Amino acid sequence: MRIGIDAHMLGDRSGGNESFYEGVLKAFVPDKENEYILFMRSGVDDTPYRDRFKIVRFKSRNAFIRNFVELTILCFRYKLDLLHTQYYIPFIRPCKTVVTIHDVCFEHYDDLFEKHEYYRNKLLIPYSARRSNLIITDSEFSGDDIAGVYGVDKDKICVSYCAADPEFRALPERDRNAEHIRDKFGIGDYPYIICVGNLQPRKNIPRLIEAFVRYKQDNSSELKLVIVGKNAWQYDKTLDMASRNSEHIVLTGYVTKSELIQLLNEAKGFVYPSYYEGFGIPPLEALNCGTRVAVADIPVMHEVLGDLPIYFDPYDIGDICEAVKELEESDPLQIDEKVAEAVNRFSWSDSAKRIGAAYSKVISG
Repeated sequence: MRIGIDAHMLGDRSGGNESFYEGVLKAFVPDKENEYILFMRSGVDDTPYRDRFKIVRFKSRNAFIRNFVELTILCFRYKLDLLHTQYYIPFIRPCKTVVTIHDVCFEHYDDLFEKHEYYRNKLLIPYSARRSNLIITDSEFSGDDIAGVYGVDKDKICVSYCAADPEFRALPERDRNAEHIRDKFGIGDYPYIICVGNLQPRKNIPRLIEAFVRYKQDNSSELKLVIVGKNAWQYDKTLDMASRNSEHIVLTGYVTKSELIQLLNEAKGFVYPSYYEGFGIPPLEALNCGTRVAVADIPVMHEVLGDLPIYFDPYDIGDICEAVKELEESDPLQIDEKVAEAVNRFSWSDSAKRIGAAYSKVISG
C-alpha cells in the first residue's frame, strides 16, 4: 500500500501546526508493508526524513492549487491508497483520506479571523470532517468539539497528542548563554516573564499587555514582558501597545528553537493567555525547561497540564495581574516527580505510533 502525507507546513514557521508534523514525522517508524511518500515544499530541508520516506516536492506555491489540484494529481500519479492532509481534503480523491484538524476555533470566535480565512474554513473544514475517512486531532477537548460541531461520530476521530521536543529542558549553568540571549533581544539584566505565540487575536496578547502595564503601575517591579512569535494577522494593536510601552515590553519576532530554549530557561515565569487552544505546546515546553507557568483557565489546559499551572480568567485584567504577581514572587519551579510525570505523559513517539495504527485501520476498513 502507498500512503502519501501532505507535509507542506514543514519549514513554514507556522507555530503549533509545524511543530505537530515535525514532531510526528521525525518520530515515525514506517512499517515494511507500506510505502510512505512525503509531499514537501521546494527548498525545505528533507534531511531528517529522507531515510524513511520517499520525498516528492510540490511544484505550486499557491495554496489552493496545492490542496485541490496538485494533491489530486499526486494521488493518481503515485497510485495512493491513502492520503493524509491538514484541514482540507481535495474534492477529487481516488483514495481514502485522513485529515488533521487541530481545532475549530473559528466556529466559536469568528471575529478572531480575517474574513477570507473565516469563510474559507467555514466552507472547507466541515466538508473535510464529514467526507474524510478519519480525523486526527490534538486533544480529547478538540475531538469532542469537532464531533459536537459537525455531528461526526467520535469513533471517526483519533486523538494524537502533541508533545514537547526533548531539546526543551532545564539547562545546566555551563550550557546557558544568558548574556548573549539577553543582549540579542534587548532584555538587559532585568527579570522577565515570557509569552510564546504568533501575534493573532486568539492569543489574547493585547489584554496581557494591558494587564502587565497595570501591574507595573501598581507595583514597584523591574519585571519585563518578553513576547515571542511572528506577526500572523490582526497584530497591529499588539505592535502599537508594545511600542507605547517599549521600556517594559520586548517583541522578539520569530526565534530559533535553541534561542527559545535559552529564553525559557532565563525567564522568571511563562504566561499563556489564549482564549482557545486545541492543545497548546508552549506551556509544556516551558515546564520542560523548569519554568513556572500561568495559563488561561480554559478546558484543554486542564486536560494537558492538570493542576501544575497558575490558572487565570483570560478576560479579566485583574486576574491576569494576580497571575503575573504570583509568577514574579514564586520560587523557581522544581522538576519533581509530579512535574516530570505530567510532561512525560506526552511523546511524539507515542503520537506517531497512534497515527501509524490509524493509517492501518483506515486502509483495512
